[in-house]
Amino acid sequence: MIRSLIGGTTDRAVYHRQALLHVHGNGAGRRLPVNPAAWALACAWRGLNLPYLLYGPVLVTGPDTGGAVETLNDRLLAQAEEVTRIVQELRGQWSTRPPMSEPAAREELLANARQATHCT
Repeated sequence: MIRSLIGGTTDRAVYHRQALLHVHGNGAGRRLPVNPAAWALACAWRGLNLPYLLYGPVLVTGPDTGGAVETLNDRLLAQAEEVTRIVQELRGQWSTRPPMSEPAAREELLANARQATHCT
């Protein structure tokens, strides 16, 4: 089911010990769009700036225990939803107030994502 939602082969990525990000196995190679919400969430959860981007649809679930993927807990779900909301809001703002550069956009995105994951 996850494979059909992602649209191809999937890789599991662990950026938080209580969550899995299911990412497209060849998103960059297939030239899928960058997923800034997933990238910002992964960076915030790991506490570092990932040197690579995430591409295409991403599904966030709870951990895999014994071969079954668990439901994401309410706190992490709220964080994922808030980071997604923030990314949508920033992208709208950037249409009238573009960031100075790509690194500046990433820093603004990460600052907001980190605040959202520490406050919820």
